[in-house]
Amino acid sequence: MRAETARRLLLESDLRLAVEAQQFEVHYQPQFDVRNGTILGVEALLRWNHPGQGQLSPTQFITVAEETGLIMPIWEWVLVSVPIQHNRWREMGLGSIRIAVNLSAVQLVDPMLPERLQDIARIVGVRPEYIELEVTESMLMVDYEAAVHNLNRLRALGIKIAIDDFGTGYSSLAYLTTLP
Repeated sequence: MRAETARRLLLESDLRLAVEAQQFEVHYQPQFDVRNGTILGVEALLRWNHPGQGQLSPTQFITVAEETGLIMPIWEWVLVSVPIQHNRWREMGLGSIRIAVNLSAVQLVDPMLPERLQDIARIVGVRPEYIELEVTESMLMVDYEAAVHNLNRLRALGIKIAIDDFGTGYSSLAYLTTLP
C-alpha cells in the first residue's frame, strides 16, 4: 500500500511538471468510410512524453489527472492543439474533416464546458461542427442531469457528440433515445 501511494504521488508530481512543460502530444487515428475509402474524420489520441518513462497512454495518467484537477489544463491544451492541426490540414488542401476528442466525466458535467469550447473554436478559428466529443456511457451516469444539460447545450452550438464504448456497461439502445 505504501509503494502504491508513493507511485501515485510521484505520478502526480510528474504530471504537474508535464502540464507546465507541455510534455503532451496528440496522435490522430483516421476514421474511414469503408464504402469508398475516404477519410471521414480523425480521433485525437493524447499521449504523454514522460522524460523518464517514454510515451504514456491516457490509461496510465488520466485518473490521476481527474482526481487532482489537472485534467482541465491538459484538456484545454488538447482543445487548442487539435483545431490548430485541423487548420494546418485545411491549408494543405486536405479539406475540413471532423476531429473527435475524448471527454472525461469531470469535463462532461463542468457547467462552463460549452462556453470554453465555443471560445476555443472562435479563437483558433475552427467551426464547431468539425468538433466531435466522445463520451462513454459510464460518464453519463456520474451526474446524468448535468451531463444531458451540457450535451443539449453543446448540440445547440453545432458540436457533434458520439457515444464511445457503448454496450460495455449497462445501457441499452432504448437508453440512447433519451440522450440528445
